[in-house]
Amino acid sequence: MTTVLNDVAAQPAPFFHASRRREIRVALLGLGQVGTAVAATAAALADSRFSITAAVVRDVSRPRAVDTSRFTLTTDPCEALASNPDVVVEVLGGLEPARSAILAALAARIPIVTANKSLLAAHGDELFAAAARAGVPLLYEASVLAGVPFLGMFRRRPLARTVTGIQGILNGTSNFILSRMARDGADFSAALADAQRLGYAEPDPSKDIDGDDAVEKLCVLLRHFGDFSVAPSQIEQRGVRDVCPADLQHARAFGGALRPVAVASWCDAKVTAYAGPAFVETTNHLCRVEGVQNAVKLTTPLGDGLFFSGPGAGPSVTAATVLDDVVEAFRPGGELESQRPRVCDVAHHAEAGWFVRLTSSALTEDAAPALLGSLGVRLRRTSHVDARSGRHYQWLLTEPCGRAHLTAALEVLEARTGSQGWFLPCVESA
Repeated sequence: MTTVLNDVAAQPAPFFHASRRREIRVALLGLGQVGTAVAATAAALADSRFSITAAVVRDVSRPRAVDTSRFTLTTDPCEALASNPDVVVEVLGGLEPARSAILAALAARIPIVTANKSLLAAHGDELFAAAARAGVPLLYEASVLAGVPFLGMFRRRPLARTVTGIQGILNGTSNFILSRMARDGADFSAALADAQRLGYAEPDPSKDIDGDDAVEKLCVLLRHFGDFSVAPSQIEQRGVRDVCPADLQHARAFGGALRPVAVASWCDAKVTAYAGPAFVETTNHLCRVEGVQNAVKLTTPLGDGLFFSGPGAGPSVTAATVLDDVVEAFRPGGELESQRPRVCDVAHHAEAGWFVRLTSSALTEDAAPALLGSLGVRLRRTSHVDARSGRHYQWLLTEPCGRAHLTAALEVLEARTGSQGWFLPCVESA
């Protein structure tokens, strides 16, 4: 396993020697936290000659945390495109007006840099086709693990890019919440409140805690490494709201942890994908990724895998990655990709080990394990029955079996004993 940590990503971005080239004129679509960081970073770099020509905002009268006297503030993307930029940077977020503005820029043959994973997941086919017609790059390094720029290193290396599987922790908010619950025994609401207080979660955290953010990033990775056009709705998705502190305690007792993962594997045109909480064994590098850290592990047929870890987001690291992409897009004959989507079938995890929580008004120590064993569900680990608040709980870790098989066995268990089963997949170490 080759591991790439965040030591390099934490250093100032290595920009080109400015004296050798004219300044790069940049139009910003968006001047929120990330857009402001891009403008501030560009202005602060003594060895570069970035020039912001215009910035699209919702309210031109709003006070800004960056000096805007040297460029135009406008609510009209067309005015920003008319400022004669060399590169357009889209950090608006959301689908519109970002999509329309990017298409207009591409029609004018202006290279695009974006950090918008939602837009790429929803309209990637259209946008990359437009970029190909225009013959200009559309770069998106900051859309996934913005603080660990790793996508670009694979663009010119087709053998290294021969990836057959992805495992990742792609959402720092969910990872912080589960880490906090596991470490301190806090319930979900308290851990979420801490994440919001520290600025790790938005006032409306639903995209993070319900898994939308991770699914969109997984769609971007599937396109990048597999050339697959996959919509977020095709991927099985679960949030972290239903995980309780006792689940995390028993996961630790079973030799692992519950992590918010995004996983996919493929062979030819068959893709298996999942985004949500899962049991991860201690032998898996992802088990040790805690707090707001993110990570991606790539499985390749040419070696034992590649592992990248570091900060997933944040205005400063995202701005540095965006500006690196601006430099790449500005280079003569800059980064062009065919991005011809492959047709694929996307399936849910059909067979895996499973982390199971049983809940009943009355459970005896061996009744459920014995019945499940008789139904062909082999168990690796079982917990003692935990009685609290008038309910009985038991946790199980199964050997790999089919989801349909497990579901049918749990239905029999419920019919005979009244025990209700809740389960998560296990992520393999390899």
